[in-house]
Amino acid sequence: MQKRNWNSALNRREWMMTSGGLLLAARAAAQAKLLPLNSSGLDHLSITVPDSAAAATFYGKIFDPQVFHERTGVQRYYVRLGSAYLAFGPQANATPYIDHIAAGVIDFVEDDFGKPEIKNQITAAGLAAPPGVLPMLSDPDNLRLQLVNTTHGLFDTLMPGGRVTIEPPALIPIGIDHIMVSVTNIERSAAHYRKLFGPESSRDRNPDHVWFKLADSKLGLETVASGQKPGFSHYCVKVAGFDRAAATAKLTKLELRVEAGSETGTLRFRDLHNLAVEVVAG
Repeated sequence: MQKRNWNSALNRREWMMTSGGLLLAARAAAQAKLLPLNSSGLDHLSITVPDSAAAATFYGKIFDPQVFHERTGVQRYYVRLGSAYLAFGPQANATPYIDHIAAGVIDFVEDDFGKPEIKNQITAAGLAAPPGVLPMLSDPDNLRLQLVNTTHGLFDTLMPGGRVTIEPPALIPIGIDHIMVSVTNIERSAAHYRKLFGPESSRDRNPDHVWFKLADSKLGLETVASGQKPGFSHYCVKVAGFDRAAATAKLTKLELRVEAGSETGTLRFRDLHNLAVEVVAG
């Protein structure tokens, strides 16, 4: 009797019952069900600035002197924040602002985002589906959230841009702790982000903040100040071995004015474009 060759005789149904088949099926199901997002946390922030190299030099001295930039085309620069990063896009004479934020999504397949079944899920949830295939979703104030696969890291279109200083960084970043979103109507925006991330994790009063948990990071909502436009008002970076006195001294040495942050335990400074940045113990 001929011995059965298991590898060749294993049919599709049998294989689907193995651990490999079950894992693949689970991933396919997870991808098919996009919402709420199975997020691994905040992945990066994209900031529009007049001079991307100058911005990278500023942030490189604080967080990681080894910067990166695009190999060709528009000279976007990148500074790593541990598991996250900052991306700087140049736009001459622009008033600097955070253009969009990005969240990592477990098992997310970017090429699937343009498929009808994914777009149908988005519209069925009452969200506005983007017109193209770029995985970017807008909130009620047209503030944008990009979706990326949790393991994508820096893009393969980048190359090292050298070190901006021979000195070690002032702080050792771990990742992004939180992003604060200033909105025109906090209840309307909270309803939007619940569709993306599920129920809020907490709510503060006086001032009123709504917090959504994205793995080990957070997205906060606040009402935009009178006379100001909606936007991303500040972000906070988690730092290893954080010591308030030492961090204050190192940032002051870089000629930065350091003050208490808006959340407990944080320090705040302003970057070269007056954007608010906070740091906190990781």
